[in-house]
Amino acid sequence: MTFRPALPQETTSLVGRRAEVGAVRRALQRGRLVTLTGVAGGGKTRVAIRAARLTRRAFADGVVFVSLSGLTSAESLEHALAQAMGIHEMVSHSGVRLLAGHLRPRRTLLVLDGCEHLPEEVSALAQSLLAAAPGLHMLLTSRQVLRAPGEHTVEVRPMSVPCAGASLAEVAATESYALLVERMADPSFRLTEQNTALVSGLCRRLEGVPLAIELAAVRARVMPLEEILRTMGGQPGGSVMESAAGWSHDLCGPEERLLWRRLAVFAGPFDLAAAEAVCSGEGLAEEEVYPALAALVDRSVVITERDEGRVAYRMLGGVRQFALARMSAGELGELRRRHREHYLAVAVRLGCEQNSVSRLATWSTARGEWPNFRAAIESYAAAEGQVDSCARMLVGLWFLWLYAGMSREGRSYLERFLATSGIEGFPRLAALMTLTHIRVGQGDLEAARLSLAEADHLVAALEAADEQGEHHGSRRLEIVRGMYHFGMGELDAAEQGLRRALKAMTGSRDVAAVEGIVTLGLVHVAQLRFDEAVDVLRRARRLCAEQREDVIGAWADLILALALRGRGEYAEAMRLATSAVRAHARMRTNHATAFAVEVVGWLATDLDEHTRAAMLLSATGGLWKIEVSAFFGSRQLAREHSACEDRLRAALGPHYVRAAAAGKAMSAAEVVACALTLCPGSSRQEEDHGLALLTPREIDVARLVADGLTNRVISQRLVIATRTVDTHVENILKKLGFAGRSQIAAWVIKERGRS
Repeated sequence: MTFRPALPQETTSLVGRRAEVGAVRRALQRGRLVTLTGVAGGGKTRVAIRAARLTRRAFADGVVFVSLSGLTSAESLEHALAQAMGIHEMVSHSGVRLLAGHLRPRRTLLVLDGCEHLPEEVSALAQSLLAAAPGLHMLLTSRQVLRAPGEHTVEVRPMSVPCAGASLAEVAATESYALLVERMADPSFRLTEQNTALVSGLCRRLEGVPLAIELAAVRARVMPLEEILRTMGGQPGGSVMESAAGWSHDLCGPEERLLWRRLAVFAGPFDLAAAEAVCSGEGLAEEEVYPALAALVDRSVVITERDEGRVAYRMLGGVRQFALARMSAGELGELRRRHREHYLAVAVRLGCEQNSVSRLATWSTARGEWPNFRAAIESYAAAEGQVDSCARMLVGLWFLWLYAGMSREGRSYLERFLATSGIEGFPRLAALMTLTHIRVGQGDLEAARLSLAEADHLVAALEAADEQGEHHGSRRLEIVRGMYHFGMGELDAAEQGLRRALKAMTGSRDVAAVEGIVTLGLVHVAQLRFDEAVDVLRRARRLCAEQREDVIGAWADLILALALRGRGEYAEAMRLATSAVRAHARMRTNHATAFAVEVVGWLATDLDEHTRAAMLLSATGGLWKIEVSAFFGSRQLAREHSACEDRLRAALGPHYVRAAAAGKAMSAAEVVACALTLCPGSSRQEEDHGLALLTPREIDVARLVADGLTNRVISQRLVIATRTVDTHVENILKKLGFAGRSQIAAWVIKERGRS
């Protein structure tokens, strides 16, 4: 179960390329490792995305797309893949083992774009993953063949161009002409006998390279075609992309050219505020940035991306390389300084600001800034005399590490920084506390014990030198220590430490105080002191509402659901638990979503929704396996999971195995849907079996779906076309009002139990 990013949206139409897309789809049928090769700007990414979109139904566990732009090492490659697949919690195991273990039971298509940045690392990773995961297929784009065992290659050649002396009909039949006209977007343009030679010559000069054609088409909106062809100059061959970028560059005004060059410092999508902060000055006033940026968007030098109302900008690789090649080392160094200082300020602001509209919305947006945060961290690490700033950056991003599903990345950077930087004093203490918090959240309690011991030693030394006495940092450390004691099952020690820290932090609006109150509530639940837990957690929810801490508020809802469950108030507990599922799923944090679904599963067990509960607990079980320790290392939570499973086995008898198998087969979206809605077998659906709604063939298909078969295997079993099976499944979902295959499976299992 993973929360995966969708394939990038195709904002413009794909012109031609049917043969290439078909070749990729056939290659994926013949082999499990397919590499698309071709020149820069040749359309490899577009072909890969379209082929992946057309073949996605063959992969029950979905398609994962990862851009390798900006990655510099095997470790950063592993982190990028883990993040894309929603794996963030485990660090003590090697990244390759983690990825392989996650992919092993799944049928997934992994698309890696831009592998020429790390060819050897990608090749080694592909061999390891394909050997470990029999259901995995990999589709790569690269300017060079990887020469990995079993690799199938598809060359994405430049688009067809007209030959010299081609007739009007022959020119019109070429892909390069079709793309040029499509992107010119000039309804008055017509190919005539008079301009055929001119258009033919331009297409040949552009050599059928799609990105070069698109840049020329933008120029054609303001310049006659004959003038474009006359001013192109240069040599054909490998220089065509540089020439095309040069034409667009020549068309720009001074401010646009300057901004183009400076925007190359961004490692990923950026917003207008970042562009103004990093790129203004020395020839480009801040108020001139937006007009210049809008002009670059109009010229297709920069593209826009929209997500939940946020507008971001991004440069394509070819035009970014064009800009980087024209920067001096001094200019690039200065831009990198401004870039890292801007993102340090952003990190500190997002981590400290109070009463923002929504932590959930703010931190979700911050996840999209990760490529630039990563570049800033690495820039600080490489710069002389920037150790303190690097520490502030790593500590300032605590919200990404702890609550936005990026603990793997945070732990890796913090451990490396603390081991190599030589930093001392309060900056080291802050980094140690953040690292300990991450380790506790991952359930790696032995590693947490070691960093706690070092932090204790450092606090003692700092307090001995501080005439003002106990420092605020030591109180925050006690909150983390309370979490550690809970994980160890040392409930009295956890309660005592948390109460001391919270008493000292009375009136504080520090987020650590709210975390401490929520943790104290969890301790009381474990102590079976449910009334005290409810009081504490309702106080935490009030504070979260006042401070707009909706992410931590979701945790308060979840723990309060456990307390109410202890008092037998199941309906209110279920409402709170499902609310937590929604919030954590939106943040795409697997461990938090898994725990929230786990609690819904426990409540479903209490409410005798046995099939639903078995499916949910089985699904979360698969996710906990990718963490260092299930249930954050808590033996008590693990015992509750086992107790519910025992109850479900007794209630469902032989049908438990099928329900559990259906749960393991669910995608992340299906698990969340099952947790948020009444599953088949509860309420009205228990009375209406739905058999009368289905045709005999649809009933056959439904039973095979419940057995875990794919549509292709079902078609072979029933000797019908795969598309016919697709139609039957869609009809079953529509007739029964279900959202996914897992609900079909649960319904069939329930019917088998009745019969």
